[in-house]
Amino acid sequence: MKKILLPLIILSALSVSGCAIIDVLLGTDRIQQPAVKIESVNVGAVSFESLELLFDINIENPNRLAITLSSFDYELLLNDKSFVKGDQPDGMKVGAEASNTVRIPVSLTFRDIIESVQDVAREDSSRYQFKSGFSFKLPVIGDVRVPVQRSGSIPVIKKPSLDIASFNIENISFTGAEAVLKLRMNNPNFFSFELEQLQYNFSIDGINVLRGSADHSITINRYGESTIDIPLSLNFVDFGQSIYRILRGEQDAQFEFTGSALFDSSIDFFRNIPLDFEQSGKLPLVR
Repeated sequence: MKKILLPLIILSALSVSGCAIIDVLLGTDRIQQPAVKIESVNVGAVSFESLELLFDINIENPNRLAITLSSFDYELLLNDKSFVKGDQPDGMKVGAEASNTVRIPVSLTFRDIIESVQDVAREDSSRYQFKSGFSFKLPVIGDVRVPVQRSGSIPVIKKPSLDIASFNIENISFTGAEAVLKLRMNNPNFFSFELEQLQYNFSIDGINVLRGSADHSITINRYGESTIDIPLSLNFVDFGQSIYRILRGEQDAQFEFTGSALFDSSIDFFRNIPLDFEQSGKLPLVR
């Protein structure tokens, strides 16, 4: 019974593909080149430092035989200059009369873009051209490479600045002082920002005099500038007489301003983006 059943199972499994192979060999069914097209281009991970483009490429096999994608290569050009190249030597099978989707992620660092493509530094976007080639092993025909390409543009995102404009003394006595720390935010981008969260530390000559957060939303218009006033009270009993002499203008001092912020924007894919900041230098004292 087993001797009879096994050949029947094998013949049944090979009936479809076997007929297809015979038709190809007899010339009644010609092997066709697979259709390759870029279905979509999306933005993946994004920050103030980098952006990831995701190219989804569809491969459709019109043949009654499975084919093999042996490898593919790609190149991304920015403003007609080659920027990123890559290849994938590992292939895959594409079933008979079936389709598969291949995703090619391409990561771009804005600093590298600006350094490599000089004219981009003054622009809000960069033209890209994505070129790729898919190499197949086809029955009878052999090796075939199918090219595909897509052109478009990507935004060049520039990091906003957040720094201290001045440290204003409103009132000072022998026991303490009232002051206002003025922060300046600059947005060099073609879209507006919303500063959603801000956490900060402010030190004078190594003495931490202010630590806090601001949770109210602040709008920074495109190519615009906004300011934040942070009031603070200084008790010289807590901070020492050295702070008193600095605020009186009797000696220079260094400051350090560090923290983190969370930005939202008017661009759909650029949401809830964190930014760490750090600034130090001579205290910009205004009395």
